[in-house]
Amino acid sequence: MTTQDISSASATTVLTPERRRAIIAACIGNFLEWYEFALYGYFAAIFAKLFFVDDDPAVSMMLTFLVFGISFVVRPLGGVLFGHIGDRYGRKTTLSAIILTISVATALMAVVPSYASIGIAAPLLILLLRCLQGLSAGGEWMGAAAYVVESAPSHRRAFYGSWQTITIVLGLFTATATSLVLSVSLTGDQLESWGWRIPFLAALPLGMIGLYMRLKLEESIEFEEMSQTESREKSPLREAVRENWRSILLVCGLVCCPTMCTYVLLVFGPKFLAVDLGLGNSTAQTAVMVSMLLLVVLVVAFARVCDRVGRRPFILWGAVVVMVTAPIGFVLIHQGSLWTVLLGMMLILVGDAMLLAPQPALFSELFPTSRRYSGLAIGYNLGVVLFGGAGPFINTVLISATGTTYAPAMYLSAGALISLICALLVHETLGVSLRTGKVEPTG
Repeated sequence: MTTQDISSASATTVLTPERRRAIIAACIGNFLEWYEFALYGYFAAIFAKLFFVDDDPAVSMMLTFLVFGISFVVRPLGGVLFGHIGDRYGRKTTLSAIILTISVATALMAVVPSYASIGIAAPLLILLLRCLQGLSAGGEWMGAAAYVVESAPSHRRAFYGSWQTITIVLGLFTATATSLVLSVSLTGDQLESWGWRIPFLAALPLGMIGLYMRLKLEESIEFEEMSQTESREKSPLREAVRENWRSILLVCGLVCCPTMCTYVLLVFGPKFLAVDLGLGNSTAQTAVMVSMLLLVVLVVAFARVCDRVGRRPFILWGAVVVMVTAPIGFVLIHQGSLWTVLLGMMLILVGDAMLLAPQPALFSELFPTSRRYSGLAIGYNLGVVLFGGAGPFINTVLISATGTTYAPAMYLSAGALISLICALLVHETLGVSLRTGKVEPTG
């Protein structure tokens, strides 16, 4: 498909086969990233036993989640690297390199021997591979989001961008379903010995399929048109920091609440429900999986409305909803039945969905095309590092330190307050030109 063909297609609202393939190719790396990150969380107890050995099980678990959080520290480095490449040389090449890196690193985790076999080298190898995953993940979400939004019709950016958000949930859902099937099908010894390695190995063929699809992509419409009409900036990262620092800080703050909800409820959630609250593993994972499906439906529905009424109402009220429902939701979750757990999680996820629906479109619209990848890479990764990746570790520490399993509710409410403040400061971006950042004439 040529640039002219894509441009013509972008004027319609029809999801053509070409556009569907482009969206899937752009988003599949995001799916793989979240699939792997969720797997690590769901098999945290096994990782703690095999790789982070300590006499105190609580210490082993904290070390496991500490490595989970440390890998996020390198995300900004990956964002700087891939953001520069993406703005200088295009989205297609960058996204192809990223999916290759993350799929190989994930598959290699499956073959790392245990601590009992190679000693301290085992947790060090896990840490190294996690950092490699974090490096590649640092350029994944924003690159794919920029590609999708830049290729979408101007009046359907939130809807098309929501596909990027959906792949996050689908990656989590697939990891949850996989871990549930393995837990039911295998004995504890089988799961610990070799069963947990299977879904990590599966990342390699999935990644190769994604790589093939991305190599077949054309460059995004907006980036291709910009390259034909103006020169690419020599240092997009420096220009983004100098000219768009306010947008970078706003993105960082707006990421806070939804990334907390995602990591605490959907990644840390199964361990929290099963271990801290004493629910059965199957019950915990079922509750999380059903909640994920609801989140997908809500994000798509809200994104459609965002394209009509704007982005700002959703991020404002989404933050308010999470702030109010987090304590209520955890009261329901603590009742212990599947239905009360589902109701409690769903109450919080309504606000989460309101925040997630406009996110790819809103964030992309805050930056000009020439430095969009770099600006998003800094703001988004800072938000995830500060508020998301450390979530499981922080909540493990909070629960241990305070002695109350209601600590995550306060954590989520605090994150919602930060996002609410940023939502009050951000301007409405519905209808702006991706190139100029100004509202397009309707004439």
